[in-house]
Amino acid sequence: MTPAELVGSLHRRGILLVPAGDGRLRYRPREALTEAERAVLVRRRDEILALLEADPIGWRAAVMAAQRPRTGAIPLLIARPGIRFPPGSCCSCGDSLTADDRYRCQACTAAAIAVLGDVP
Repeated sequence: MTPAELVGSLHRRGILLVPAGDGRLRYRPREALTEAERAVLVRRRDEILALLEADPIGWRAAVMAAQRPRTGAIPLLIARPGIRFPPGSCCSCGDSLTADDRYRCQACTAAAIAVLGDVP
């Protein structure tokens, strides 16, 4: 199975893969992966990270879309939930901000807009 096929298969099953920003690969829900899938993620981590980073808006939008409730108030959409970021970095993913960015990097802003654009 190629990295793209694995990422697609996991996504269709509702499993989110997120590049942690420090060379690690995060996924949730953790219990949804088989031991064989975990082994493939470990063995092909660099290829999967490169695949996800090739589409910086796509993986962010997928993570954010999973946070959007079907009804009610929409929470702050975060690309890397559960991680604390230092001042001067994107509040959503932790990447460095440019002089034109205030709270979110351009990729997270575009992903949030894409996700919110799907709200009925």
